Amino acid sequence: MRMNLVHRFCCTSALSVLFVCNAFGFQIIHREIDRTKEKTLSAVIDVSFGDIRLQHGDKSKIVVLDYEDDSEDNHKFQVSYDVRGTEGILRVRLKKSSHMWGDDGSDDDHRRKLTVRLTEDIPISLDVELGAGRGNIDLSGLQMQDLKISTGASSVDVRCDKPNIITAENVGIESGVSKFTATDLCNTNFKKLKFSGGVGSYRLDFGGSLQHDASAKIEVGLGSVSVSVPKQVAAKLLYDASFFSSFDLDDDFVKTKSGVYETSDYRDSEGRLTIQIESGLGSVKVRRK
Repeated sequence: MRMNLVHRFCCTSALSVLFVCNAFGFQIIHREIDRTKEKTLSAVIDVSFGDIRLQHGDKSKIVVLDYEDDSEDNHKFQVSYDVRGTEGILRVRLKKSSHMWGDDGSDDDHRRKLTVRLTEDIPISLDVELGAGRGNIDLSGLQMQDLKISTGASSVDVRCDKPNIITAENVGIESGVSKFTATDLCNTNFKKLKFSGGVGSYRLDFGGSLQHDASAKIEVGLGSVSVSVPKQVAAKLLYDASFFSSFDLDDDFVKTKSGVYETSDYRDSEGRLTIQIESGLGSVKVRRK
């Protein structure tokens, strides 16, 4: 017979928790943090193993968290939140079990799922770290002030369907042995973006609304990267390739000098995108869409 234990409590930091477990080790944790006097938010989401879904949430809540774990391992799910002055500081951490992955032959069947809903009402500096697993990161509706995404052996999709209403000063993405896709990157309203890829397959789509001059630097080691630039965006491409890399460029880009390619409207346009690409043993494909 399955036995359930349910426990609810609230504390002075406006953190409410619903914890559910049963005799088989399955657990569900729900946490909410109410907004108080915060005017900005610094958030670190550190997941060593599992699936993460991130999106915008209720304006009145700093964050709403839902965590599910169907394993019997003692995984560590930690949440801390402090307000310093007018800045909220959020730390969410999901650590991997101490034994080696697959030692007991059962880890492949286990699933840890974390859903994070952040407030859309204040500027956010967001740092997402995902070790092994899957990530679905939807930045639509969030006020991104700074963004850092770091992934390991994972499959990650990033999207931004609506323009960020504030400027993202810096966007940094590091992707290791993984599959990584980002769409409508210009909607993040970045000034500077840097992407570093190791051994993997990467697709970077600079669709969306480009509201000012912006620059992006893309570094690829052994992986392959496909870059899409909308036809309405005036763009310059700087390409630094090794002897062993391959480069496939759309005809819309015209070579102006060695390693420099421009769209025909680049010099007469406002709101231009400059992309610098460095490739080691990888392959690069650039397309207009």
